Amino acid sequence: RTRAGLNLGEGAAFLILESEASAARRGATPVAELAGYANACDAFHQTASSPDGEGAFLAMQGALRRAGLQPGDVDYVNAHGTGTPNNDASESAALRRIFGEKMPPVSSTKGFTGHATSASGSIEAAFCLLAMQHSFLPANAGWREADPDCIVPCTALGKPAPVNVALCNAFGFGGNDSSFILTKR
Repeated sequence: RTRAGLNLGEGAAFLILESEASAARRGATPVAELAGYANACDAFHQTASSPDGEGAFLAMQGALRRAGLQPGDVDYVNAHGTGTPNNDASESAALRRIFGEKMPPVSSTKGFTGHATSASGSIEAAFCLLAMQHSFLPANAGWREADPDCIVPCTALGKPAPVNVALCNAFGFGGNDSSFILTKR
């Protein structure tokens, strides 16, 4: 409830996507698998997200379908979570539509990095990979007071938990929403 909007950040993450055959030829051990992904655009508004989170819902639903997973298979959600009232409420509505009463732990890691705009998806994928490798839930830094329109995030710093399936959201202007699922190898 006390958030005041997004905090811009700078940075990037470098991720290597490689086929299983290519990794095997090199003798490399994959950290995780990109199990599913989807992009949707609800074109609700030039900068605002739709109140029901339609684009976000369609992106998450598509990623789950492509991965062949059910919502109950997800151990952690790295939310796009910009800290703006519109985005957070819209994404929360979409998450409720996907998960219902069985909400997995959710957090936005932008409190640690700021919103690195186009690089935020890769940075948040790195958080998901680290959570899988080290069995912890990334916290939602700076969270203080619940907003009735939003999901209460995971706030314990480095809370131990197995993360085998992570859903990561990366949303953009114009309702251009992408979600992807990483599974632990």
